[in-house]
Amino acid sequence: MREFRIELEAGQRIDVFLAEKLEGKTRSAVQKLVAGGHVRINGASASKNSKLRVGDMVMVKEPEPKSLDVEAEDIPLSVVYEDDDLLVVNKPKGMVVHPAVGNESGTLVNALLHHCRDSLSGINGVIRPGIVHRIDKDTSGLLIVAKNDNAHLKLAEQIERHSFSRVYHAVVYGNIKENEGTIETQLGRHPQDRKKMAVLTSGGRRAVTHFRVLERYGSFTYVKLRLETGRTHQIRVHMASIGHPVAGDPVYGPKKVLEVLNGQCLHAKSIGFVHPTTGEYLEFDSPLPEVFEDFLEKLRRESGIKPSVSMADVLIASDLDGTLLQDDKTISEIDKAAIRRFREAGGTFTVATGRSIPTVAPYLEELELDVPVTLYNGAMIYDPVSKETIWETGLPEEAKKAVPYIYQIFGETVGIEVLDDHALYAVVYNDFIRWHLNDGGYQVPHERCGIEDVIPKRWLKVMFAAEKDQVGALQRELENLNIQGVRIVHSAERLVEMVPADANKGSALRRLCSEIGIPLEKTAAIGDFYNDLEMIEMAGFGIAVSNSCRDVKVTASLVVSSNGQNGVAEAIEYVMENKKKLF
Repeated sequence: MREFRIELEAGQRIDVFLAEKLEGKTRSAVQKLVAGGHVRINGASASKNSKLRVGDMVMVKEPEPKSLDVEAEDIPLSVVYEDDDLLVVNKPKGMVVHPAVGNESGTLVNALLHHCRDSLSGINGVIRPGIVHRIDKDTSGLLIVAKNDNAHLKLAEQIERHSFSRVYHAVVYGNIKENEGTIETQLGRHPQDRKKMAVLTSGGRRAVTHFRVLERYGSFTYVKLRLETGRTHQIRVHMASIGHPVAGDPVYGPKKVLEVLNGQCLHAKSIGFVHPTTGEYLEFDSPLPEVFEDFLEKLRRESGIKPSVSMADVLIASDLDGTLLQDDKTISEIDKAAIRRFREAGGTFTVATGRSIPTVAPYLEELELDVPVTLYNGAMIYDPVSKETIWETGLPEEAKKAVPYIYQIFGETVGIEVLDDHALYAVVYNDFIRWHLNDGGYQVPHERCGIEDVIPKRWLKVMFAAEKDQVGALQRELENLNIQGVRIVHSAERLVEMVPADANKGSALRRLCSEIGIPLEKTAAIGDFYNDLEMIEMAGFGIAVSNSCRDVKVTASLVVSSNGQNGVAEAIEYVMENKKKLF
């Protein structure tokens, strides 16, 4: 039990007073305590309207916390960001946020309880732990979850002050005539159907939605919506109120529902907020789900239109492994669709990789790239159309002493590959090199040979493969050789490369821009590892996928989803939507 004697606080309402005194309690939480008979003034039960007088004794006896009835379930979560205070998740369409009658399991909360264990805010009780805000079952997209009460309170305050940014994308019925607008109404329960919300002429709560048209298709319109307030079903009710309900909405839309969408075509695309502990402003973006993308593609084909924003003077360069390629070394259909849209809008898309010509060729064909690409971590710029080298540099002769030197120190525990502009030579063939060349999804054409066999060749780069605990020592030994004209790069978790000093993805990007006539400041670069740092620094706008190493995340201006969660598509969409702001 806690007790307070009233002095300077005389005249305050009890709920206002206790909301200030009880750490971690909102005013509504205090009102629940009062209504439950857990607050007394001078021994008598308080009401929420009770006003305090000098000398009053306030006693608060909080009820024992209820045991958690909701069970943790091992349900996959798409986590976009996570730290000790919060996490941002990308909720799929069809998942209910918290348990309720008829939905006791399979909810986001069930998944969070398994993922976070005991680290969730308890402010919203046992049914909604950690839930700061909600989105509907058939709405997909980003949600923020609080791991502790302090984070929950500070995030909730931002929502209350309307400083918490929430942007949605939707396809709505009909042709919206205005390019942009604001809908402001009073929103509350429908007078006849209490399961629905409605625009009210009196009562209800103020609700404000800002919209902007992205594309028009005649019978449908693709819109971007920004919430100023966050009422239940706000976007769905607001768009229906102006005669443009969300496509596929079974509640507020036409009786004949677009069943192909499996619910409303509405996606919580981005959120922005001030971190409750660090004070840093964070913003996250998520790619449109596949069903949304497919519907847009269908509408675009049928209407014969191209995206409204021209990207003719913009170049996006993406790393391959760990960025554009998923862990199984394939490119997702969503990423490919985003690349197509960007190119259809006039944009130039290229790749920058440490791979050689033979290993990158299948991906260039799959993407149908017709612009030069960067290979060998910047040692070559290659034209996939003419199949000619536009520019290349090589290692100095002195660099060749590094291979026998490393072999002498580490023996066969460190694998060694030498690359020239035609082939890859496996010089020291250990288990990791065997996996890398044959089994790891690479299927790299190569020759096995001895060190003496490769000495006469012109080397573009050398790759050294070691166990994780050897990488540091390996890198130090190479750097201690102090070979002029050489740079040592940690290019992957178990790979260290020796490349020409004038070769990196950043300098290659500058050369490429000069070659094709696009200003360097109108470029965006996407990467994940140390060998991408120069490119991300050089580009007009640097982007890291969420599986990136720390240095890349710190250097980049934006962090998007991982390589396995269509991060490149998310990055492309962000660039297309924010072209004017970025460039």
